[in-house]
Amino acid sequence: MLYKYGRGGRPLPEFHFTDLINRRKDYRGLDTETVKNIFKDFTALINRYNLPYFIQTMTPRTMDENGLRDPKNRGLDELALEFIFMRIKIFAEEYNLRNMFEIFIDEGLRKSGHFIVIDRLSELMNQNIATFKTSHEFLLIQVADFFAFVLNRNQLIAIKEQRTEFDVEIMGMVNSIFRGNLGSGSVDVLMGEDFTKADYDDYQIQKRKETGIYPFWKKINKA
Repeated sequence: MLYKYGRGGRPLPEFHFTDLINRRKDYRGLDTETVKNIFKDFTALINRYNLPYFIQTMTPRTMDENGLRDPKNRGLDELALEFIFMRIKIFAEEYNLRNMFEIFIDEGLRKSGHFIVIDRLSELMNQNIATFKTSHEFLLIQVADFFAFVLNRNQLIAIKEQRTEFDVEIMGMVNSIFRGNLGSGSVDVLMGEDFTKADYDDYQIQKRKETGIYPFWKKINKA
């Protein structure tokens, strides 16, 4: 796809989906149909291989909302990684994936080529490390980026009172990648054209009641 959508016979270095959907920077001048086709191609790619994806969002209130404390006083990015590693451990044990996987992380916390040791995965990996790479160096990072982007995008579309035709088309196009995904753990409802903002609000309230955090969530959102 990097070659398919490159220009002048040269491939794109990588995909940046926020820039792509807003047609900024490397994607300035792309027509709407080309943007849709890129989304269709990524959706087809994810559906073809049906890989598990793990999404972990951390905000300043996440720990309070769930009654958690971090004695190491780590930053949000490091805490998000810790939660992801815990979820990978559970998943690898459940599906008997001992010594059958490696972990690569998009550079940011560390520069490309650096690695961190993951103690909690020492019994599940030949080398219990996570290596930082750029998405240009390790292309599967771009696929994971796409999954995270469209999950967030669909949630943003869901809370809009008025959706554009483009919103509805993108939502319908990418919904298939969430169906039965083994790793996301958070997408048990598919948001179609008839899934309104009120439906989404009701769904969020119900989920918070099920997890026991509704009183905290209600208090925060009234503040």
